[in-house]
Amino acid sequence: MKQIYKTTVMAALMLMLFSYVCYGVSREEYVRVRVRSPRLYNEQASLQGYGSIAVYNVGAGLEELFELEANKINVLLDSYFDTKYNYDPEGSKAYYGPHHVVIDNLYSSYDEAFEESRKLEKKFDADFSPYLSKEGKGEYEIYGGFYTSAGEAKGLLSELKSEGYNGATVSTNMGNIAVYDEDNNVVFMYSNNLSLYFSSYSSAEGCDMIKIDGKPYRGFMGFRIIENSKLISINYVDLESYLYGVVPNEISASWGEESLKAQAVAARTYAVYCLNPKAAYGYDLDDNQNSQVYRGVVSEKQSTNNAVDDTRGKMIYYDNKLIQAFYHSTSGGSTENSENVWSASLPYAVGVEDEYSNRSGSPYNEWQKSYKKEEIIKKLKDDGHNVKNLYGIEITKITKNNRVTECIFLTDIGEIVYYKENARLVLGLMSSWFTIENGSVFYFTNEYTYNAVKGTSVPSRGGILDSITEDIVNGEDTSTEIKLSSGNIDGKYAITSGGTKKISSDKFAVISSKGVSILENKDSEDYNFDGRGWGHGIGMSQYGAKQMAVEGFAYDEILKHYYTGVTIK
Repeated sequence: MKQIYKTTVMAALMLMLFSYVCYGVSREEYVRVRVRSPRLYNEQASLQGYGSIAVYNVGAGLEELFELEANKINVLLDSYFDTKYNYDPEGSKAYYGPHHVVIDNLYSSYDEAFEESRKLEKKFDADFSPYLSKEGKGEYEIYGGFYTSAGEAKGLLSELKSEGYNGATVSTNMGNIAVYDEDNNVVFMYSNNLSLYFSSYSSAEGCDMIKIDGKPYRGFMGFRIIENSKLISINYVDLESYLYGVVPNEISASWGEESLKAQAVAARTYAVYCLNPKAAYGYDLDDNQNSQVYRGVVSEKQSTNNAVDDTRGKMIYYDNKLIQAFYHSTSGGSTENSENVWSASLPYAVGVEDEYSNRSGSPYNEWQKSYKKEEIIKKLKDDGHNVKNLYGIEITKITKNNRVTECIFLTDIGEIVYYKENARLVLGLMSSWFTIENGSVFYFTNEYTYNAVKGTSVPSRGGILDSITEDIVNGEDTSTEIKLSSGNIDGKYAITSGGTKKISSDKFAVISSKGVSILENKDSEDYNFDGRGWGHGIGMSQYGAKQMAVEGFAYDEILKHYYTGVTIK
């Protein structure tokens, strides 16, 4: 498992530190979304059209290059595969490989190259197909064979030369993408450097659509090889159609119309802010919680489509610049400043009181989570800490909006400190608004044990601990009586007038206004977390938006409540 601090770095990068240019909408905008679901394999995918599948060059402004005869194709890495097209990364048992012969000739169109390929297949016992390595027309080559070694490819080259064809052998492992028809005949190959996309026209929907691994998407589907082994799929789709597949997955389609509109505007703003033509992997957004949840046509609902249509083009601006419109499920009663969760201080992402979220009936307004000590030790180990024992967890800093910004784990290898989102991420909690009971008892003492209710102080005696209490605010006991904490306190720390001391004993005499009590030092295995809200707490609370719509607020009023000082246009 990756360390949590790495996760936080990624979250901070989501803020982009204002380094990305904001690409506003000056025409019909398109977004590029990496489609992870329902992809079945990392090395290949199946496409199905609503008619014949056409190939487009997005790099040349969505130019249609040619049309395939097939309406079903399989797209694979140009690499090593066995006879059943199972990926063989080592090539040790491969039947097909990335070694080819390239014929020394250029063809003016795909159709011309395809026709010549079929003639060659009849003449030679090998696969041949058109190959495109450069943008634009008139640049088609023909590749022959899928061999596992250069020697095999040279054998085909010798046969070709004997019949008057010139060429060369090439090895293109992970450099090309191969397209097959239903009968496993290769129909096209192209360089991974090209921005080629596939689609067909759906007369029922009146737009370009394509199915990938059985699931339909509007727009166009392209592929790219990344990390030297993954064939990722990218949906190139116009912004409004993208939102059709986002809004019902980010908010309940049955909620009030104005809350759906608010979600549509926030999602549109977030998507356009994330557009990055120079993105390393060729896409702007993920289809999951890393960006916005996007599930394509099957998830669309009429109510959310209407919300998208009714707010078409509307986005959120601060000082005439698009904002990063972060949103979350439930605030728990107040939202949070961006700098208290990630890094950058965004002037429009300022914590606000959110009574609407509390009145919304959200099941996440309050929550509880319990872990055994061993479970937390495992979480710390998974995050890269060689921990064998846990003595306690201390919350040492919270924001004025009640979220934890510093949390210390007391362990056998010393104190492990987590800041901001890190604490809740390593613990797997729903939000950073939480408190801890039992295993995480706090020990505060003074020269006198102070009873906040009676307003009296009891003198300490002979160096014995003044108090052990679970209910501390600003270092004072605010409970109606001083509570004695059960659980294992051996090896934990007490704050006394003489400084911080490590506890090591079987029993303790505790002096309070109630008299002297004996606390036995027994193991406490449970850590109980009480919390509020779900999500990072920045920007719009979706359950809060739901309640505001119920109470008669318009979508722009909802957005202006959660994003400070913004305009909608």
